[in-house]
Amino acid sequence: MSRSMSSRVMSRSAIPSDSRTLASSAASGIETTWLDADAAAANWRLIASHTHTTPRPLIIIPRPKCFTVKTTQSYSPPSDEVALEQFHTRDSVYVCIVHSLGRRVLHGIGLADAHQIHRMTGTILPIPAAHRLRTAAKLLAALALTACSGDQVTVIQSLTVSIQPRRALIVGVGQSLDFDAVARDARGALVSGEVQWSSDAAIAEILSNGLATGVAAGVTTISATIEGFTGTAQLEVFVPEQVGTYEVGTSYFGRREYVEYIPGDLPVVMSAPHGGAFTPNEIADRTFGVTGTDRNTVELILAVREAFLEQTGRAPHVIISHLARVKLDPNREIVEAAQDDPYAEQAWQEFQGWIKAARVTIDVDFGRGMYFDLHGHGHDIDRLELGYLLSAADLNRSDVALNAVAFVASSSIRDLGRDSPLPFSQLLRGPTSLGGYLQAEGVRGVPSPGDVSPGSDAYFTGGYNTREHGARSDGEVISGVQIEHHFSGLRDTSGNRGVYAAQLARSIRAFMLEHYGFFSP
Repeated sequence: MSRSMSSRVMSRSAIPSDSRTLASSAASGIETTWLDADAAAANWRLIASHTHTTPRPLIIIPRPKCFTVKTTQSYSPPSDEVALEQFHTRDSVYVCIVHSLGRRVLHGIGLADAHQIHRMTGTILPIPAAHRLRTAAKLLAALALTACSGDQVTVIQSLTVSIQPRRALIVGVGQSLDFDAVARDARGALVSGEVQWSSDAAIAEILSNGLATGVAAGVTTISATIEGFTGTAQLEVFVPEQVGTYEVGTSYFGRREYVEYIPGDLPVVMSAPHGGAFTPNEIADRTFGVTGTDRNTVELILAVREAFLEQTGRAPHVIISHLARVKLDPNREIVEAAQDDPYAEQAWQEFQGWIKAARVTIDVDFGRGMYFDLHGHGHDIDRLELGYLLSAADLNRSDVALNAVAFVASSSIRDLGRDSPLPFSQLLRGPTSLGGYLQAEGVRGVPSPGDVSPGSDAYFTGGYNTREHGARSDGEVISGVQIEHHFSGLRDTSGNRGVYAAQLARSIRAFMLEHYGFFSP
């Protein structure tokens, strides 16, 4: 508050000597009512009546004892006695609470704060909301404690301190993350001040510049204090399990078991991004993008893994997201997939990281291999949709047109298409295509010899995972296919899933033996 406010409420020398009774005085031409703080405590009902029947400002004169009031809406004193003792601490300032028409408050002090201050002095200001709205003039409710020297008026503002990020995750001991804090008054204006940071140093250390560093696994509260007001944020330090060598057939889980990796020993990677059912409260719901679940695709991928084991004694690498798609979509880039949620972002990193790790293992062990991303569709035609990153318009072309190098280069099986002696169109829809082997098993799919192209029907070409993990550039040796499954008769029951899983396993094995010349070590 400026000195103009001080002159308006009169200097200390102008305070009426008899302030224990209601009296009238003039302050800079404004009729003003003065009341001593002790009298105020005994006359709150009279004061309440005064505030909505009289247009005059009301000034509460301080007690002789010097103390300063610091207001905060979150403060809840254990008792009046303790609160009073805490606030008898400073002796050099006035503290003024300034209200405007009972609604908007100057200098960051709200009506709730005024009530709280009065509660601290053993009294409660009983002004109903309806009366506040009828207040005719500005109410200067000043719980102003005497200054021991001078007449400077200082306002203790009620500030809101906010920290960004509000929730954060550090992955690994020694890793760091920056926090930032700002303070705003009740009007939303920024207030400058030095930031004092604190945390549980056993979990994470935080420097004076807001840089936090993980020390050990756990959760800590990050606190930022500005001008005596504190805001908080939550920080978790997550320390992933350190795995030297992955054991085939053992399930490895990420943070809170949102993502699962089951290593295999075949040159095949399979993922299920959209079949999860977990909906943890700690992860906010996604607000844009597709959020529907591909029902039973987690169960389906596990059935396919079992089918490979039964047929070959070996298993593919399997990566599963157990989060519902409303929480995470691992088949999108991270912005759309996780939408700035730190826990969803970690799950996305785990999902993508394990696919990459499996691909590296296959590259080392076999030199080449395949990746399959398993999904579920709800299109009108009950058939598989095999996505090679080629559009329906591309597949609607003739074989001669489709054999062009440009289509090979833009597909997710570029590595295979470049080296195969067969025309590219035959790799996609000939008798020895994946669709061809599935058709021989009695499973309808597109593209295949029986359904060479989607025509004008709905068709999924392949998504982020197929683009990211398929062979789209020179040097990539893992070709990728997105397989979209219809529901009825295929993934609806355990029995149907078991039958189809065996058919898919045989088809993949036949396709790879034909075009790679190997399938198992």
